[in-house]
Amino acid sequence: MTIKYLSAISFLLIFSCNTERSKTNDEFERYLSNFQKVELPLIIKGCNVNPDSYKRFSDSSKYVTGYSLPYGQAYTNGAYVAVITLGAADCYLPILTTYKPNGEIIDEKGIAIGRCGGDCGFTCEEFMTLRKDFTFYASDTITTYECDSLGNETPGTHECYVAYIEGKVKPDGTIEMSEEIKKKFPRRKEVK
Repeated sequence: MTIKYLSAISFLLIFSCNTERSKTNDEFERYLSNFQKVELPLIIKGCNVNPDSYKRFSDSSKYVTGYSLPYGQAYTNGAYVAVITLGAADCYLPILTTYKPNGEIIDEKGIAIGRCGGDCGFTCEEFMTLRKDFTFYASDTITTYECDSLGNETPGTHECYVAYIEGKVKPDGTIEMSEEIKKKFPRRKEVK
């Protein structure tokens, strides 16, 4: 009698684990169906993204966090799945997420600087490229100056620089990324 009960309990445990795994895989597959397959290299200029040209996520799921747009799924070595979403801010910022084939998250990183916005004396361009070898570069090219009360440039306050990060997706799907680096450009000559 005890062997029958143990067998029945074992069967139920195995069946429930497989059912749970199947639900996770189904949910992950539904999530992935929101993404078009994209070829590398990719270039995304976050301040030029028109959100109306992207579809919205078809349903809520544990994989959808915050307001974002599904950009694309890149072909990988098969050991992981890589998707890019565009997170909403002043500009749309690319977020790279890698998953195991069963839907378990491996790593997630925002691959953007995210300083762009609108203000007097401030211009910026968000840029990101993900290359065929899964290395990436993201930058903000920024020009600033102080404004007087009329919105005119205060002489001697002009500054132009690029802030950037570099990184790569390793063969196991983990994402390696540098600290932010800032490089100033020479000051322009004042116009008299």
